[in-house]
Amino acid sequence: MKKAERNKLLQRYTVLHNRINDLTTIQENTVSLFDEDLRGTIDSILTEARAELDKIVILKNTKHEFLFNFIGGGWNSERAFYEEEAIEQALFKYGHPSTQTSLRVDTKSFRVSTPSDYRNLMSTFN
Repeated sequence: MKKAERNKLLQRYTVLHNRINDLTTIQENTVSLFDEDLRGTIDSILTEARAELDKIVILKNTKHEFLFNFIGGGWNSERAFYEEEAIEQALFKYGHPSTQTSLRVDTKSFRVSTPSDYRNLMSTFN
């Protein structure tokens, strides 16, 4: 996930949260004015919105493992909410690629860890 994607996710969270609150207030304060079909429709909308909100909460609270390579060989990982954050963390730990340290982070190699990618990288230790 990129930072811009995470920001959109957080915006969607806010919009959904506010809509759920508004619809719940309307439903609680005017329930007797609605016919049965309209109440059912509002219930359905609230159920769908709450389910989406639950998924967003999980996504926004989950740090991903990002794998990356070093220029000249080697690899490591960083846990972060989005790719740019992982890059910042790696650069803080290992220094900027333009420096002449032994570990130069390849900022173009960052990717979300998958089981197969991780397994392949771990096999280099055998």
